[in-house]
Amino acid sequence: MMTAAEIVSRAARVFHDEAAAPPPLTLRGASAVDSYERPEPFDAREDAPTDAYLERFAFWGVIYLDARSWRHYLPRLIEYALSRPDDPAMVTEALIRSLRPPDKYPPRLASLTGDQEAVVRSFLESVAFDHPASSVQFEAQQALEEWWLPGPRARPTAAEVLAQRAVPVVYRDASEDIYRLTIPDTLTASGLRQIPSESRRVQTWGGYLCGDVHTVVAINITPLALRSADQSIARLATFFEVPARTNPISVAGAHYAVRVDGDTHADSPGDPQAIILVAAESGSELLTLTIRTWERDDVRREVERIVQSLEVRPVGPLTP
Repeated sequence: MMTAAEIVSRAARVFHDEAAAPPPLTLRGASAVDSYERPEPFDAREDAPTDAYLERFAFWGVIYLDARSWRHYLPRLIEYALSRPDDPAMVTEALIRSLRPPDKYPPRLASLTGDQEAVVRSFLESVAFDHPASSVQFEAQQALEEWWLPGPRARPTAAEVLAQRAVPVVYRDASEDIYRLTIPDTLTASGLRQIPSESRRVQTWGGYLCGDVHTVVAINITPLALRSADQSIARLATFFEVPARTNPISVAGAHYAVRVDGDTHADSPGDPQAIILVAAESGSELLTLTIRTWERDDVRREVERIVQSLEVRPVGPLTP
């Protein structure tokens, strides 16, 4: 086994290029995302990765990092974990959990080079054998067995990834409130919720589409007197980083509907997501469909199927 000093030195070397460039999303910014705030850009003074900085932001922030930002922080997080076994703010736990599957999309774990994987494996072996906390040792052991050792039990091969993406998407009918929609079986419903303080009703579905792309579908219903379709689209324009594409769309049951396609960096500038909005007016209500995912040809086909399935049924608002 390598010593802690050797692991830290090797990590600094194999992640040198990533660590030298400012991250698209800082840990401070990722912590803001966790609080539903927009992340501030990198600032060399504010984002110096001191122990205090990592202890303040790593536990809540690591999960949101895109692959490039995650690689930027990995050598410093490894150094901290090996030098601070007391770990007062669970920085080591956040790091190890980020090294466990399932991988994100776009991939983080699978984005490492062979040399980078080797140093991560050495780090996890050191923690698995030498860390004073048995719970942290266990997490490291699990990470090794799941992804980093030969014959990992939860690391798909490239062929398995392609096969998973090729599995046909199965749809189910979601007919409730004033709408009908077909939803992939892999997306789980939150249940219809009424939010009287915002004069809206909302339903969301979340999960993985085409095997590995996290996708969120949401329906919001508000009184048309509160906001028209065009006003709603204008209000939601802050989601988009660049001017989005706006087009009329035909939605069964709606007397007017408009669609907007664009990209958003709401979670991370390093991981632009595709976002589709459809606002449809029917009767006295406005229905807004939002789909947030990543741009990929197979995913785009399924997103189009969801959008085209939307129907509005003017049956009047539900009573609480």
